[in-house]
Amino acid sequence: MQRVRTEWLLLTSYHYDAQRFRRNSGVVSRSRAEVLEANIVMDYHRVEKGLTLPEPRAWFGQETVERLVANCRQYAASPDHDPRTVTAAVGALLQYEEAFDDVGPTPQWWAGLGDIVSEFKARIDPDRHVLGGTEPAFDRVARHIDSQGHQFEAIARSRSSVRNFGPETVDNATIHACVGTAQTSPSVCNRQAARVRSYPRGEAATAVLALQNGNRGFGNTASHVLLVTADLTAFLTPGERNQAYIDGGMFAMTLVYALHDSGVDSCCLNWSTVRSQDRKLRKLLNLPEEEVVMMMIAIGFASERSSVTKSPQRAVNRVYLNPASSDL
Repeated sequence: MQRVRTEWLLLTSYHYDAQRFRRNSGVVSRSRAEVLEANIVMDYHRVEKGLTLPEPRAWFGQETVERLVANCRQYAASPDHDPRTVTAAVGALLQYEEAFDDVGPTPQWWAGLGDIVSEFKARIDPDRHVLGGTEPAFDRVARHIDSQGHQFEAIARSRSSVRNFGPETVDNATIHACVGTAQTSPSVCNRQAARVRSYPRGEAATAVLALQNGNRGFGNTASHVLLVTADLTAFLTPGERNQAYIDGGMFAMTLVYALHDSGVDSCCLNWSTVRSQDRKLRKLLNLPEEEVVMMMIAIGFASERSSVTKSPQRAVNRVYLNPASSDL
């Protein structure tokens, strides 16, 4: 009887999650300003990422850029829009234009869009908001690591995803030590469900990366690809149905910071995928059924000419909501 009740709780809890996601996420509901903002951030970051590749294709991503400009116009017309979001997008688009302005003829599709971007630029106050785009990887690190103050803040603010690695390889002892540091991450009742597998540059890493859709143009330059998973056998109640992703996510973040502190650069590669793709990866790597994939992490040492995305953060008061005690 207890088993039946537990399974019923599990099924109804997943249905509860699915209904909330269907009602509130941007998958179905696309009219809310917050969803439009999320689309803008996703697309301008795509532009930034493209500019950090070893060999960016001139005037790449026409569909993305056209959608980004159209969404910025719609979003900026809303009285509730966040100027930081538009400024970040405009900065990325301006750098996009500058990067390819002298690479052959300007494509016809950009002509009208460039004028719109220039109009946005005229309204921007650069002293108040940070433009998006890219910056040299080593400048970012030096700016924060050399600063006075809190060590962890320097590590966190100086780290950025690298998408152009040099030929040097990361030694296994460094990876091993960083995984050990990541084990200090909090986990529910200290059950330590996180697992890591490492695939060095070559046939193994190439096969793994072929199943992930966010590493094109740079994945092959990584020294290693790490696969972070979490073991479901560590979670014991219906209430813990999502705990693998919480514990696994915290572990992965600590691992990335540990790598950065050891001088190793990285780029988190999401595994937000569907059943068919997940099954392909499981078959390729013979992953145990009880492990769920958190993400892949490409690691290595940044090329001397590597750049990273600026991707300005939201205003802190949009994140730290700090409700008054009377609201509790």
